[in-house]
Amino acid sequence: MNFLFVCTGNVSRSPAAEAVFQDLTSGRYGIRSAGISRFCPRPLSRDDVGWADVVAVMEGDHRAFIVERWPDAASKVRVLEIEDRYHRHDPVLLRLLEAKLGTLLAEIEGGGMIGT
Repeated sequence: MNFLFVCTGNVSRSPAAEAVFQDLTSGRYGIRSAGISRFCPRPLSRDDVGWADVVAVMEGDHRAFIVERWPDAASKVRVLEIEDRYHRHDPVLLRLLEAKLGTLLAEIEGGGMIGT
């Protein structure tokens, strides 16, 4: 199973989510991160969305961006509701990601779905 984490600039939230998820899963899954801004270090692509089984986005606007471009991906997008106010190594962000990604992982591995 492949997980893609998406934020705006792929500088703080999505790379932090990628690292936290890597730690939580001990490398059991494919993991990537990307951003929706065309000026970010790793812009989101059709290939990324196609590769992912789960696309975890930080905000509802990120979900809307993806669904507008790739409507068939809507069912695999999950919104984590993490605002753009943290730097990458902020302990508050890391704790928030641990909690939200732990819940996401438990629901996915349990065969359930979380709401978008």
